[in-house]
Amino acid sequence: MEYHTYDELIALVAEFRLEHRNLMDEDLDKLVKKTFKIDQGTLRELNGITDLIQSSGKGLVTKVI
Repeated sequence: MEYHTYDELIALVAEFRLEHRNLMDEDLDKLVKKTFKIDQGTLRELNGITDLIQSSGKGLVTKVI
């Protein structure tokens, strides 16, 4: 997948995770790293950011902590 900014990457990864909720966390992390060609450090950073964002069931951001 192609992205141009860090914000686009965050949004794409969040959407990707919603689409693949049926996978275990470890498998999903591996798939995210492979799909978006990111390393473990970037994945950890993204996970920290997405943990701060609470979203509704429809994938819309409802609150940023």
